[in-house]
Amino acid sequence: MLLLGSWVGAKLGSGASSGWGDIIGALFGSVLACPIGFVAGMWLVAWRLHLPHSLWRGIFGAVLGLVLVLLLAEPLHLNRDSRVMGTLLYLVPSVAALFGFNQARAATPPGPQKIV
Repeated sequence: MLLLGSWVGAKLGSGASSGWGDIIGALFGSVLACPIGFVAGMWLVAWRLHLPHSLWRGIFGAVLGLVLVLLLAEPLHLNRDSRVMGTLLYLVPSVAALFGFNQARAATPPGPQKIV
């Protein structure tokens, strides 16, 4: 997914007049595709091994992790070092997706039983 996202992003950004569009598009595509691929991989493993999971919570965790990194980049000065920002753009959404994915739905307790 990372390679596919980078390739699609580079193709979409290649028409920019500044000449940097393909590189920026590739980075943007990879940042978006990595959590998608991570969640898809977790889902395949959980499906194959019949493990309890919550796909939607995993997707929500990936999106929330990505949004948090992007929103906190300026206040925490994450964008001053590209290595830190790059690492966090891939690590935080993946960890948040993993946490959400493993929060399986709790079994609902049985309701009150009728005594006949």
